[in-house]
Amino acid sequence: MRWMAIDHGLKRIGVAFCDEMEILASPYAVLPMEGEASIEKLAALAKMEGAAALLVGLPLHHDGAESETAAAAKEFGRALADRAGLPLEFINEHLTSVEAARMLSGRGKKRRKKGQTDKTDAAAAAVMLMEHLENRKSGA
Repeated sequence: MRWMAIDHGLKRIGVAFCDEMEILASPYAVLPMEGEASIEKLAALAKMEGAAALLVGLPLHHDGAESETAAAAKEFGRALADRAGLPLEFINEHLTSVEAARMLSGRGKKRRKKGQTDKTDAAAAAVMLMEHLENRKSGA
């Protein structure tokens, strides 16, 4: 099944997809957060890319409690799922951006130039998606 993963943020949205066999999760894009327009764009992207389900990162604190932005991520995820007509799951996104930044810096990622998009949000969505796929394989 092809999953579309969303790293929801107040300014940017990271997007990642996996292949149909659920083996590899890949960063796809970073989009500006534009409210309803973002939901429209992502629903169209999900359809275009053949996504069968959505995975949205839920910002939780280290102790598992929801962060201040968790409600916004839930609302956004539900609105996107409704618009796209796809099933939705949430996953703890705690430290995924840190892991994504670590992975990108380990690959020799250079400082971005003015006007270039930071790929960390898309990489964070891929990290979440990989974790989700591993959990599915292990039956967790």
